[in-house]
Formats: sequence, C-alpha cells, structure tokens
Amino acid sequence: MLSIKLLRYFFLLLFLKIGSVLAQPQVFTEKQLGNQRVWNARLSCDDKLKNLFNTQMLQYPPRFVYWRAFKKEKEMELWAADSAHHRYKLIKTYKVVNTSGNLGPKRQEGDYQIPEGYYHINQYNPYSSFYLSFKVSYPNKSDSILGKKGNYGGQIFVHGDSLTIGCLPMSNEVIKELYWCNIQVNSNQNDTNYNIPIHIYPCRMNSSNWAYLNSMYNFDPSRIEFWKNLQSGYNYFELMRKPPAILVDNKGKYLVRY
Repeated sequence: MLSIKLLRYFFLLLFLKIGSVLAQPQVFTEKQLGNQRVWNARLSCDDKLKNLFNTQMLQYPPRFVYWRAFKKEKEMELWAADSAHHRYKLIKTYKVVNTSGNLGPKRQEGDYQIPEGYYHINQYNPYSSFYLSFKVSYPNKSDSILGKKGNYGGQIFVHGDSLTIGCLPMSNEVIKELYWCNIQVNSNQNDTNYNIPIHIYPCRMNSSNWAYLNSMYNFDPSRIEFWKNLQSGYNYFELMRKPPAILVDNKGKYLVRY
C-alpha cells in the first residue's frame, strides 16, 4: 500500500514539474506583455513578422532565430529555421543607426568599442531608457581571457534611440520588431535553456573587406589575427547556414565545433 502511495506521489511531482517547465515560456511572454511598450510592439509588428516568415515558408511564431551584426556595414541580419538541424534562411536585414569606437574587439570598460565575437541574448528590458532593449552576453569566455582583468565593462545592448557607447542602437520602430520577434521565439521554445545567438563581426568577412582590414589595420597584427580567428565561424555559417557551435581554448581563441 505504501509503495502505491509513493508511486502516485512520484507521478504527481513529475506532472507538476513538467507543467512548470512547459508554463515558463508562457509566463515570460505574459510578463513582457504587461508592459505597454511590448504590447505596442506586438500590435505594430506581429502581422509584419508573420508575413516575413511566411514568405520564407517558415513557421510563426518562430522556433529558432540567429542574429548576425556587421559593424562596418552598420547592419544586423535576422536568420531563422524551423529546426536547429535545418539550414537557416535570411528573414530581413536591419540598419544599425549608429556605432562607436573602431573596428576591433572590446577589451575594457570605457574603450567605446562594440564587442566582436560569439554571444547570445541573456536579458530583456521592456523598461529601458532607450525604449526597448535586449542584452548581449558580453564579456564571454574569450573576452574574459583577452580583456583587461577586472575592468571588462559590460551592459552591451541592442536598443532603441540613436545614442550609443558600445551598443547597437536601432530606431524605435525597428527595435519593436526585433524585440517582439525574440519574445515570440522564447514563447515558442520547449527548451528553457535555449539562448538566441547573436554574433558580431567587424564587417562581412569577404575578400574586398579583408583587403580593407589589412590596409587600414596593418599597424596592429594582433587585431588581424583576432579577425582571422573570427573568420572560421563566419565561413562555417556561410557554408552550412547553421550558427556555429563555439568553444574557447585557454588562450581565448575561438574554436568551431564541427
């Protein structure tokens, strides 16, 4: 009799645990929609995003998205797929309205640099002073090894408005679209550990831009070497159309996991 009670108790706990996990994305979305700015983003952008995804014959709300930003071109791309195993399709390219610093990675607080490297989105702020914002996971492991110890800086966001010190500012109309897209992904995810990747490059890593980088930054071989390291992840996506899985070695070098 005791074993039956224990079995029932076990299945009850399991049911509650599964229910809690499944409810988390929905709770997150409901909390976000409690803010008027997010609600306005939904009203103005939901149909627009749905049409963009339908044009690429992808489901909406989206399951998997991937952001690529290019500092020199002042552009950010939205890619998406219905499965992590499918090739991603380009949904839209957005303009970054302003940048700060120069091409090259961020190495310390106050250097005005926009980070370069492999990151994910790890926070959403519907109460941002810059309308809406989502946070880039800087510093990552590589930054922590190669940056100035104890003075990495942080608080790197994609946000509205045009002001920036190391962030990626978009117009308020654009940030609504980006923000709501990401909220939709989170609401449509069964994996609560999923983080939306955002990879930031100095430029599109093609031959003409490499000629520019080698010409303009030949005074800094370490920067050129860093960009050569980024090239492997860039090439992987260009070939496979899937975001690269990245490891970092003990010297801060990025390694593409094939």
